[in-house]
Amino acid sequence: MFMRRKPSRLQIWRKGLATSPAAANWRTFWHDTNFPMAIGLFVVCATITYVWWLWQPQDPSNLWPEMGGMTLDVFFILIAFALFEQRRNKRQDISRQREVIDDYKRWDHPEAHLRIAGAIRRLNRMSEFALDLAGARLTNFSFARSGIQSIEGSTFYDGRWGEKFGDSSVKLDRVSFDHLNCHNVTFSPYNPFAGFGDLDTNFSCFKDCSFVECDLSQAKFNGAELHWTVPPPETHLEYWDDEDGSPACAQISYGPLYHADLRQTSFKGCRFKNADFRDTENILEADFTGAKGLEDAIFDDDDIRAAVLAQASGETAIISS
Repeated sequence: MFMRRKPSRLQIWRKGLATSPAAANWRTFWHDTNFPMAIGLFVVCATITYVWWLWQPQDPSNLWPEMGGMTLDVFFILIAFALFEQRRNKRQDISRQREVIDDYKRWDHPEAHLRIAGAIRRLNRMSEFALDLAGARLTNFSFARSGIQSIEGSTFYDGRWGEKFGDSSVKLDRVSFDHLNCHNVTFSPYNPFAGFGDLDTNFSCFKDCSFVECDLSQAKFNGAELHWTVPPPETHLEYWDDEDGSPACAQISYGPLYHADLRQTSFKGCRFKNADFRDTENILEADFTGAKGLEDAIFDDDDIRAAVLAQASGETAIISS
């Protein structure tokens, strides 16, 4: 049987370097600018200067002012200037894409969704992942299906309230964050009106959103409302007997947080409804302090349920081994 050899450290390092953001930026810079031609012209000028000196030896002080000076002009004007020009163009392009998102994020329409998705994809290609999505209104939108892999470090609700212009409250309905990198995303930093009872108004509402296999590590949902319209089923598995009478089962559905990474995720003061935390990862490392609505939530087992409810109420739970 053919056995695949384990890659060496050098191969792993080379693969990591080739797929790094710095390598991607360099490839873009190499293909999208006149840098290769400038390098070629610089080499040609330096070669002509050297060949001329070999063919007709003379005092370098006579040769350098002409050919040497032109070589330096090529280096500083075409090569060094190309670096600054590329940096300026990239910053302008990033600014334009962010303006597109800002123009359309409050317009909940399929055309706006396409324009926002296109702008995010272009920003991702420029290694820009932290987006300002404050005030977003999205319905029936999927990041993964739009070709978006990461919104790491982005902000949905920024905590502002009471402003006449620039409403920053967030309303997301049936938005899919499946397979998305949401590491350190601020979905909500806090609820400004928390503790006011009946006057409690939520500025960040996530209805029927899905986070399947989503990296939510260090994300913040503080004071947000996480609402699912349909109560979760008793089980996501279907059982039957095979033809030989042996029992069998298969997974027929997935919870909205299936295999979501909740490492250091903050749900402080959240309001849940019909939450399903089965098959989540690192749930005991998440912070549920002050969260409400967890009494009706479903967990993998009673120990996890007791630990989460105790944390939400400010008590201490003992997890049985």
